[in-house]
Amino acid sequence: MRIEVITGPTASGKTEVSLARANSDSAIEIVNADASLFYEGFDIGTAKPSRELRSRIQHHLIDILEPSERFNASDYAKIARTTIRSLIAEGKTPIVVGGTGFYIDALFFGISSVEADEIQLQQARSKVSAELEAEGFVRMLDRLQNIDPIMYEQIAREKNPRRLERAWEFYYATGIPLGKARQEKAEPFEFEPSFTVIELPKEELRARIVARIDTMLEAGWLKEVENLLSSGVTVDMPAMNAIGYRELASVIGGEKLLEQAREEIIIRTRQYAKRQVTWMKRYTRS
Repeated sequence: MRIEVITGPTASGKTEVSLARANSDSAIEIVNADASLFYEGFDIGTAKPSRELRSRIQHHLIDILEPSERFNASDYAKIARTTIRSLIAEGKTPIVVGGTGFYIDALFFGISSVEADEIQLQQARSKVSAELEAEGFVRMLDRLQNIDPIMYEQIAREKNPRRLERAWEFYYATGIPLGKARQEKAEPFEFEPSFTVIELPKEELRARIVARIDTMLEAGWLKEVENLLSSGVTVDMPAMNAIGYRELASVIGGEKLLEQAREEIIIRTRQYAKRQVTWMKRYTRS
């Protein structure tokens, strides 16, 4: 059996395509593969399907985490596989929908067969760089011993700072020790994916990104961020990695103007979409 996967870059129209599928067949239920939709309360800025829509068409793996909870590709693969198996056993037709290619690969091909997603690695690099500057090579290496003993032994012998950075970057990006990931055999899913990749002309996608960001701001995205911060969410929580939330938090904190934040969000979103397009080319190769 093959599982349909509807994917594409952000703002390309994945939701519309998946809803058209679901409306044509009452047995279809949607399994989310967009990392930004896991977190409860992060709705407007992630273009999360409304609760009214989800009451009509069943969606899975949305609002499953608190903002402070960490979740990696291995976690996703396990819970998504369990969800898909359960749906099939119930006579349902699961469709995987989302743009987080790293998680889609982990679901179908196994975690050790994929690399860390570039946007996650970029965030991890910043964290590792700051920690290395504050703690130094020796202390970071000592800490690695409890996290990744395989890489610790190699780096301790070689005294290679770049390999230490790489080990910590991979761990922060995926939650999995690099040494373990390299040793473990990938466990592919028993179901194969059938990809529907939404491809748009570059200029059309860029215009759709701007239009969607403006629609989100008009819908109260800034107020949503204000409410999240008031409820105790902090900028260092995993959920705040979603593009736009930290930028708008800076507006609320008086660090930047809304127009400046808007431009930064547009740039980051376009950069992310470009990386997604590159990643998803593998899905369209014969």
